[in-house]
Amino acid sequence: MNYTVLANTTGVPAMSVPLFRTARGQPIGSHSSAIPGQDRVLLELAYELEAANPWRSRWAPISVGRA
Repeated sequence: MNYTVLANTTGVPAMSVPLFRTARGQPIGSHSSAIPGQDRVLLELAYELEAANPWRSRWAPISVGRA
């Protein structure tokens, strides 16, 4: 939560992606940020992380939007 406030206040691009899971299946996110104007760096990182460990079809056990 602390990083979200900092990113919003300063206007830097930031993202959080689900990289790992707990033993119970809960997602654990990783927060990344870049310098202003470098949104593309974050999008490229997200693309590489998704390719290495796809999360699109994985949902937390109690997700409402489960497909």
